Amino acid sequence: MSITWQHVRAMARKEWWHLLRDWRSLALILLMPGMLLFLFGYAIRLDIIQAPIAIVQESPSGCARELAAHFAASRAFRVALSPADRRVATRALHAGTVWAVLVIPYDFHCQASPEQIAVQWLLDGVDANSARLLRNYAQAIVEQYGQELGYRPPLRIQDRVRFNETRDSRLAIIPGVIAIVMAVIGALMTSLTIAREVELGNLVMLRTTPLNRREFLLGKLLPYFTIGMGELAVALAVAVWIFAMPLRGSLPWLVLLSALFLGVVMLQGALLSSLAGNQLLASQMALLSTFLPAFLLSGFIFPIDNMPIVLRYLTLLVPARYYVTLSRIIFLKGVTPLVLWAEAVALLLMFILLYRLTLGQLRKLGLLP
Repeated sequence: MSITWQHVRAMARKEWWHLLRDWRSLALILLMPGMLLFLFGYAIRLDIIQAPIAIVQESPSGCARELAAHFAASRAFRVALSPADRRVATRALHAGTVWAVLVIPYDFHCQASPEQIAVQWLLDGVDANSARLLRNYAQAIVEQYGQELGYRPPLRIQDRVRFNETRDSRLAIIPGVIAIVMAVIGALMTSLTIAREVELGNLVMLRTTPLNRREFLLGKLLPYFTIGMGELAVALAVAVWIFAMPLRGSLPWLVLLSALFLGVVMLQGALLSSLAGNQLLASQMALLSTFLPAFLLSGFIFPIDNMPIVLRYLTLLVPARYYVTLSRIIFLKGVTPLVLWAEAVALLLMFILLYRLTLGQLRKLGLLP
């Protein structure tokens, strides 16, 4: 069967006009490749740069000062706390202010044999992959310094991993997976609700009812919130009973923060739904604005402090960033979210802002008061 190119040109012209009229779909098509390249190119970093550490220098010897200077000069580390005692450094490790603590013991001096002395390296094992990299970097610095002093065999480093003693990477991954599942499901479910009403023309009929914007929004979100909390319960049960994830903190705190996070991503989906106007575009926008940021910019896989400064500021707009941090400390460190109150407050502020923006957009769609 032959092809009539005039028909092809007519269909192509029609499709071009459709794309040009639907500027939101066109912008999504044009921006997505660049956004993917930008995020994957800058956010994915498999090495460690400027990891915050604390140095506890108990030995007053010149060799101890030189070893501390080697760590301070390393590109891999940034001395965030020095000088410090063991108690202060341990508290900083517990709060996540530092990722590791270097302890140079009191018997460390140039005349001692390497069999008699060893430096201690305390690691935060919440992110098992980063802990392994930090251990390797520290070992390399200590061995190089030992070679400069002429030690044979080289200096020893005694590493101790806190909060994840087995260095099981699943313990760091599972809280992030829960955050991604909740973000994608919550935003995707609600991204179709308001757009569906717009497509079907039901908003015109709703204007004649006594239903106001808040009632409409809450009525739309409540069923999906119930489903999302049910999925959270299943995810927590699987994490604890199947993957042997330790829950060292408070379950009520975890459920409360999870409900707040779910509310944030659901409002995000509802806002996108009201802006898009059709279900296909709304679902695409929801996936793009939740999955990629939650995967790349939440600290789930790649440490935020290891990202370029621009991306670090960009992560402040990602709700999953705060939830991943909070869920990890509840699961693995067993501390209350009051230690990281700023993350909880950030989620609450996001909830309030998205709620106000969604109500404002519903007003533009004609829902009053």
